[in-house]
Amino acid sequence: MTRTRMLLMMGIVAMSGAMLPQSGEAIPAFARKYGYNCTMCHSSFPRLNDYGERYRQNAYQLPGRENEEKTVLEGPPPFAVRLSGGYTSYSAQNSPDIQEQEEFLMNGVDVLSSGLLAPNIGYFVTLLPQIDESRGVEAQDGTLESGNVMFSNLGSPWLNVRVGRMEPASSAFSVKRKLSITPYEVYSFGAPGVATLADTQDGIEATGHGRGLAYAVGYLNGSENNRADDAPQDVYARASVVLGAGEGQTAGQRLGVIGYLGQTRPGTDEADGTGDRQDLSRVGFDASLNAMHSNLALQYLVGEDDQLLWGTTEDVEFSGGFAELSVMPCTWIVGFGRFDWVDTPSDIDQDITRWTGGARYYFVDNLALHVEYSHRRQHQPDAPVATEDFAAARLDLAF
Repeated sequence: MTRTRMLLMMGIVAMSGAMLPQSGEAIPAFARKYGYNCTMCHSSFPRLNDYGERYRQNAYQLPGRENEEKTVLEGPPPFAVRLSGGYTSYSAQNSPDIQEQEEFLMNGVDVLSSGLLAPNIGYFVTLLPQIDESRGVEAQDGTLESGNVMFSNLGSPWLNVRVGRMEPASSAFSVKRKLSITPYEVYSFGAPGVATLADTQDGIEATGHGRGLAYAVGYLNGSENNRADDAPQDVYARASVVLGAGEGQTAGQRLGVIGYLGQTRPGTDEADGTGDRQDLSRVGFDASLNAMHSNLALQYLVGEDDQLLWGTTEDVEFSGGFAELSVMPCTWIVGFGRFDWVDTPSDIDQDITRWTGGARYYFVDNLALHVEYSHRRQHQPDAPVATEDFAAARLDLAF
């Protein structure tokens, strides 16, 4: 399918949605509990605003109103569902392993539960049910994507502990709550089988914040290539500062640094991970800059993987990042554009560039029309450059 046809289809769907009325109603789990609109915590669902970030850091308690909170046994059922579906087009050149698509498609279902177990003790669970692939239905592996308990304000806001399966704070920008469908390339890049910054992880994490400063440290299981009797070896530390009022989500200017060290066995899965564990590292800096109704997200990372993880004669060093601009001129529409890149050495020759643009139109707080187009290029050793074109016009619903 040509790019012209993809963009035309997206435009027709977007214009059809724009003629429908707007509303401020919303009903997901936390909105049901408090009787608030989703925009209380989300600038543009699923992205959190500053208040939503404070609420999450506070173990799912309203900041300053902890004594008035009700537990999950005292309020409405703490469950929510998120699903999406619509038109998807995916074409590729020089990528024989990629299956092309051009169809209307249901894209998966998430079942979520979260809330307060006791004062300063919250939990968060995301379950992905098993879905078999069929015409118009995308396959989904059944898994527990996240399941953790958070103990907040252990003496002060400077010590909060989260235990279980989680999206670690090693990623400055949430992979699970990003606006785009397409991934942050540098977060997903690494040797085969290596745990990347895009992965959910099992472990323990300590965080703290105050006076515009914040930190996070974690101790994680790491790659699935590690065996069950391998003691966890992955650790990370992150620090950030916010200049001005806010949390850097929708107000204030946030600057941060990250360091990640880990070990994994070579191979593409647990059965192959039979060699000695090898080292990997990631270091980088990030910025979230806000002005008026706009946010500029910047990430830069440098990574190093042991040579045995790639099967090369020298350790592999790579770098990359992304720059994403999002603009929300009013409460019912947001536009975004992003450039991703990864630079790799000639030993592996897997340089990546990706351009992504899109918009979300909110009929109500928890129902959005999502339109997106992305073009990706990746070098291949001793082969032509692989290109991919992705386009989608979907409805994204949470209730």
